[in-house]
Amino acid sequence: MNFSAGTMSSIVRSVTYIILLSLLCFLIPYATKAQGQARALVDHNKITIGDQINLWLELQPVSDKDKITWTTVPDTFRGLEIIEKGKIDTVRGRDTFLLKQKIVLTGFDSGRYYIPSFHFLISSGGNEIHFLTDSIGIEVQTVAVDTTQAFRPIKEIINVSFSIWDYWKIIAAFVLLIGLILFVWIYFYKNKKTIIPAAKAKTPPELAHEKALRLLQELKKRQLWEQGAIKEYYSELSDITRVYLEERFGISAMEQTTDELLALLKKQNDSRAELRKLRPELKMILRTADLAKFAKASPLPHEHSACMAAAIEVIQQTKKKEEEDKL
Repeated sequence: MNFSAGTMSSIVRSVTYIILLSLLCFLIPYATKAQGQARALVDHNKITIGDQINLWLELQPVSDKDKITWTTVPDTFRGLEIIEKGKIDTVRGRDTFLLKQKIVLTGFDSGRYYIPSFHFLISSGGNEIHFLTDSIGIEVQTVAVDTTQAFRPIKEIINVSFSIWDYWKIIAAFVLLIGLILFVWIYFYKNKKTIIPAAKAKTPPELAHEKALRLLQELKKRQLWEQGAIKEYYSELSDITRVYLEERFGISAMEQTTDELLALLKKQNDSRAELRKLRPELKMILRTADLAKFAKASPLPHEHSACMAAAIEVIQQTKKKEEEDKL
């Protein structure tokens, strides 16, 4: 088959046109996706007066790094009222990124109205891309009236007679509730037991020697002098001994110096004469304590134990006898 040069040229142009057209159709969806898109959708184009329409505004940016200027939604359209403006939600898919807002509309007058076009702006890579959605027509219809039927007159107000028996269930429940409350109150009131508080056992007061011996044992367990707190050890030892003398014999031992106290004990001739026999022990305790407290002396370990033993001995020898308690 022989073709002329003009025929061959025409065939080549046709084939080239078909190939270019196919490539264009193939690349258009990708170009659109790369540049983003915006659209407005409604679930109904026809409603009855007072019904609602859901309007969705959708914007697909080029990327999630784009700067987006969302469209301005007024409070009302011409003939259509906005009931609710939803927040702008982000919907992410595997390869998509979509911004979406829901708006609820209604209409109270019949007629055909239009939702206007919405304008979106995207700043991507230094370029500004503008999007405009299509306007949408909405038809608001009135309630269908059967004009073949005669109009009915407005009925007069009917007075409904009151009967207490119409509320017998509520009354019965109220009476039962009151009866139950009274029964529970009477039952617990009659069976209420008077709780007699248990008598607290009276703890006998701690005697002077019991208190002093307890404090000495606590001081001994704390091992202050073994930890280097020598001044604190002798301060407490001296105070325990002096307080015991005050409580047991009525001597103002805390207010007197060591010399004054020892001089006083040397003169005792009454019932406190027993302290005269223990004057050496008291002298050792008080003198050693003064040296440790005021002269910053460091007694030897055996002196610590000797002073503790002397204090215990003084208390044991002078504690109150049972015969004295009876008197």
